[in-house]
Amino acid sequence: MDLPFETEEGEEGTGGTLASTLLVVDDEPVVLDVCGRLLAREPDLVVTQATSAEEALPLLQNQRIDVLITDKNLPQMSGIELIAEARRLQPALEAMMITGYASSESVIAAFAAGASDYILKPFDDLRVLRAKVRAALERRSGRIKGREQARDVARQAAALLESGQDAPEPAHQALEDELRNYEQTVKSGAMAGRVAVVGSPEAVQVMTAEGFQAVELPATSPELEHCDVVILETGEPRWRMLAEILQARSPDVLLLANPQADLADLLEAIGLRLDLVGFGSTSGTQALPERVRMLLASRSIQRAQTRLANALLLFHRSITRR
Repeated sequence: MDLPFETEEGEEGTGGTLASTLLVVDDEPVVLDVCGRLLAREPDLVVTQATSAEEALPLLQNQRIDVLITDKNLPQMSGIELIAEARRLQPALEAMMITGYASSESVIAAFAAGASDYILKPFDDLRVLRAKVRAALERRSGRIKGREQARDVARQAAALLESGQDAPEPAHQALEDELRNYEQTVKSGAMAGRVAVVGSPEAVQVMTAEGFQAVELPATSPELEHCDVVILETGEPRWRMLAEILQARSPDVLLLANPQADLADLLEAIGLRLDLVGFGSTSGTQALPERVRMLLASRSIQRAQTRLANALLLFHRSITRR
C-alpha cells in the first residue's frame, strides 16, 4: 500500500543525512564568517550561507532547511519577509532573526512572520548563539517526533493489512478504512473546520471568500470553545482575557493585530505564546487564510491519526481474542 509520508520531504530530520541543516543569511561577510566558523564546529550541523534573501530562496525551495538564521536588514527583500516566505515553503522550519537593535517593533514583526527567537549582534557571547540554535532544533525535533509516532501507527496498520492477519471482517474493514482516510487527509491537506472571529467583520469576509466556514461571534459566546480556530482582533477590549481562557480549551487561537495595536499589548501576546498575524501591515487579514489553513490541516491530520490508532488497537484486540 502506498503511504504518502514515505516520499515526503525529510521531516524526521534525516533527509539523507543525520546532520541538521542551518541556513544563515546576512549581507555582512563578518557575520557569515563568525556563524560559519562557530556552527561548523558542531559535528551534527551542516551550515549553508547566503548574502541576500534572493540568494536564499532557491535553497529554501529545493532543500530541507531545519533552522533559518537571517539578518533583519537585507537588501531588497527584508529578513522579516524572508522568514514569512520560508515558513510558507517549509512550515516545520525554525526561524531566528539577527538584529543590531531589538526594538519592540522589530521583535514583534519577526514573531508575527513566524520567527521563534532573535539574536543580537554583535555576538557578545558566542555560547548564546549556539544555545539558541540548539533550542530551535529541539523545538523542531519535538514537533517531528509527534508526527513520526503517528506515522509509525500508520506503518503498523499497513503491515498488518498486507500480511493478511486473521481478524474479524468488521475490524479488518475498519482498519483499512481509517488507513485510507489517514492517507487521503495527509495528501489533501484538508482544511475543514469551524472558524470563529471576534472583533473583525473584515476578517469574516476574507475567510468566507476563501471558502472557510467562518462566523463572527461576540467575546461572551460559549460557542467559541467548540470552534477549531478562533481569530481575536486587538480592537476587542477583552482579547487578553479571552485568549487566556481559550488557550486552556480546545481551539487554536490567532491574534490579528490591527494598525492601531499597542506595542505593549503585542509584547504581552508574545508572552502568551499567541500566534500573531498582521503586525506592521494595514492588510493583515490577507495573511489569515494561509495561517488558518495550516492550523486546520494539522487538526484534521491529528483527528485522522487518533481514529487510525483506535482502529489499530481494536484490530490487535480482535486478533488476540481469536
